[in-house]
Amino acid sequence: MDEVCVDLCVLGAVRLLVNGEAVHLEPRQGTVLAIAAVAGGKVGFGELTDRFGVKDPATLRSYGAKLRARSGVELVKKNKRTVLQLAIAQDSVDLWRFRTGLAGCAGLTAARKLPLLRKALECWQGPPLAGLDPRWVSDELAQLRAEGRQAFLELIKLAAEQEGPEAAAGHAQRAGELLPDDDEIRAVLWHLWAECGRASAIADDLRRREELPPELGAPSLVHLRKEARALVAEARRMSAAIPEQVPRSLPPVRSTVHGREAELALLDTLTDPGSGVRVVTVHGLGGLGKTELVVEWAHRAAARFPDGVLFADLGGFSPSGSVRPEVALANFARQLGIPLADQAGDAGPAAYRTAVNSRAVLVIVDNAPDVRQVADLLAAGERSRTVVTTRAAATSPAVAGARMLNLQPITGEASLTVLREAIGAERTALEPFAAVRLMAACGGFPLAVRLVAAQARLNPTVELADLLTRLGTAAAVLGAKPEGEPALHNSLALSYAPLSAEAALVLQVAALHPGPEIALEVIPFLTRLPVSSVRDAVDELLRGNLLIPVAGRRFRLHDLVRAFARERADEELPVEEVHAVRELLLGWLLAAARLSDRALRSGRELPDDLVAADDAPLPAPAKEDDGRQWFETEHDTLLAVLDSPDFKSFTEYRWRLPLALCCYHTRNGPWPTAELLLASAAEIAKDELDVPVRTRYQAVCHRLLGNIQRKLRKFGAAERNLATSITLAEDVGDPLETANGHQQMGVLLEDREQWAAARHHATVAGGLYEGLADDRGVAATLPTEIHCHLELGEPERALEREPFAIEVMTRASTPYNRGALHRVLLDCHLRLGNPAEAIAHGEAARACYLESGAPTNEVRALAALARAYEAGGRSEDELRVLRDFVARYHRLRQREPEDQQLHTAVKRRLAALGA
Repeated sequence: MDEVCVDLCVLGAVRLLVNGEAVHLEPRQGTVLAIAAVAGGKVGFGELTDRFGVKDPATLRSYGAKLRARSGVELVKKNKRTVLQLAIAQDSVDLWRFRTGLAGCAGLTAARKLPLLRKALECWQGPPLAGLDPRWVSDELAQLRAEGRQAFLELIKLAAEQEGPEAAAGHAQRAGELLPDDDEIRAVLWHLWAECGRASAIADDLRRREELPPELGAPSLVHLRKEARALVAEARRMSAAIPEQVPRSLPPVRSTVHGREAELALLDTLTDPGSGVRVVTVHGLGGLGKTELVVEWAHRAAARFPDGVLFADLGGFSPSGSVRPEVALANFARQLGIPLADQAGDAGPAAYRTAVNSRAVLVIVDNAPDVRQVADLLAAGERSRTVVTTRAAATSPAVAGARMLNLQPITGEASLTVLREAIGAERTALEPFAAVRLMAACGGFPLAVRLVAAQARLNPTVELADLLTRLGTAAAVLGAKPEGEPALHNSLALSYAPLSAEAALVLQVAALHPGPEIALEVIPFLTRLPVSSVRDAVDELLRGNLLIPVAGRRFRLHDLVRAFARERADEELPVEEVHAVRELLLGWLLAAARLSDRALRSGRELPDDLVAADDAPLPAPAKEDDGRQWFETEHDTLLAVLDSPDFKSFTEYRWRLPLALCCYHTRNGPWPTAELLLASAAEIAKDELDVPVRTRYQAVCHRLLGNIQRKLRKFGAAERNLATSITLAEDVGDPLETANGHQQMGVLLEDREQWAAARHHATVAGGLYEGLADDRGVAATLPTEIHCHLELGEPERALEREPFAIEVMTRASTPYNRGALHRVLLDCHLRLGNPAEAIAHGEAARACYLESGAPTNEVRALAALARAYEAGGRSEDELRVLRDFVARYHRLRQREPEDQQLHTAVKRRLAALGA
């Protein structure tokens, strides 16, 4: 059954609607419903009998049944002996909706409260309780009038502050119509009319009141006439402020705007009467094209503002100082023909507001120091609009009905459009790669794009490839000066100049940090500033749009801002301080990477001669997921450090960090990256260590490099590096590292299907591990040993080792290595025709790889598990696992040929299954 819609109206003519249809009510029935509604939904029968002079309460109790009969709805709760209680929902009574709306306004700022208050008062559709006998509802009338008066007066006050006197007068006029006998609202309305210069409205309203019969408690006509005379005089004085001139001070369009369709659409909401938007604040870094965007839009929209367009550049970040708002106001007043010299105190701004808010005027306030400082310049009347541009981040709307637009860089394609427009599409098409790279260096800053385009236009004979050599980095673009001045550098310098010393230092250190993001907790550590000072400095940079917040209490810099801040750091910080910042960063990264590597249970111990400072904000990873999460968060920073020439001299860190990253890389698949890092680590001399320790870590580097090359199927290089590792370990008599080398060599030869040689190396490694009582090492050799037995035609010997292998793996190894064992045992049991055992091992392998965060190995385990399900006749499980394979395969960071072959086979199998 459809839900019944009930609407009881008491803020206006009392009526009851059910599903949109009016229900006829007897006068007393409507009165009872209204009394109950005003009382919050419940009124005592005793009170009603006294009020209506009814002797028998049963008469009133019968109203519930009568109302139900008329409306078909249960309006009154049954079986209530002492009270009449409404049985309708909270949103079914206009008064209750009004009160709920008022409650929602509590504690809000004026800008947020105004639209909610306006919406709540929309519930008032006429004088309250209209149509009822006032004798029966006198108390309720007084209560509702008081509630309405208070709400309307607050709305009028907020509208006057936020939108100007015209809008406030409109609300006051409506309040006067709904509460015609309220003298306080009448007085407010007259004063607003005076401020708007509407003398005739005051005079007309006085004449209307003179014709009304006198009422008890109302002000005398003598008083009203005296008040009206004063206000009419004020209105006539204010009407002189209404502009007769039509200003057109908009500057010309200097350059065509590209890639700003969404931003232009937002500005278009200013001219949409139904949008409610009256002010838009466009904020963002210098060079993003705020002024060009707004000026181009204003030229398009100027025809919709027949009373004029005002433009003022406040020079908010000019080295010569900004224009004071009162100076801009005086200039606007002159353009409008307002004689401010005759206005004292607040009368001047009031006259200006009256002028712009009573006409269709567009005001553009460009380059404002701060939105809060331009409140007196804003036009936000019924037909007037304002756009403000500023470099300072806007944290709240300028007025009610305002919108904020945080301007972002334009796209690469939009940048290319600017370049084509500047130098011609043919020249751009001749060198598409260089064109794209040049625009990428501009980072989407329209000013940077125009400078590079101007540089290309300066000498049409220069190839874009040559220009790319000269301007292919953010630092180079920053210094571009096709017109003789580095305009972009100068623009960013204007945002930098006002910064406090602490904010400037935080910006410089953030730029010295080479990663794409920096964590908040790292900034105090690197700057050596107190945490409270860093928080204040970060807020200052956010207000200046110089720092970009990202998730996880982290921040990033635009490349051009980074290049500028690096330049400032090089010029303003001592060389020793820059070196100290970089060493602090490296120490923190290495210590945190060690802790996270241990959480991954790599079993690898790195030299502990380099330690982080005592106050380093180190992670405390309690489980593998925690360690993996830290590596994922800081991975790009680690790579940036290892790639940056600024850190090249820190050789002791440049080989330790790749070792700390290796376990994460091995399990998560960026193997080409790992190969490059480990190859570099192997080439570093490590002279800071004693010869035996140095040689041992050279062996470690070659072993880890060989293992990664094995995964990349570079078998020849892998074998050379593993052989080098074994030789180095044997030279210094290190049995553990020797065993590690043989174990990895066994896995390599296993991959190359050299089964006897692989078993030999696995056996040698196992013997060395047993001599060291290293159960984990023994466990690592068992998958290779068992697999080789199987491939050499010795399946029984393979399965003989199964119980021991599982016991050792469970006791001493990691989930990652246990997964490898289960995959081998799955293969054994499949070959021996034991699908149930194969399935059990396949499911265990998948679980192990999931636990250790090794997606590539999980995908390979899924392919094997699907074969086991197929052998066991479990088609539904096979189909589920095949689909899991496809989903996870597409999420792999890199796909080796083996994975691609498995994917092809899985697709064929899915097609055969009709899926």
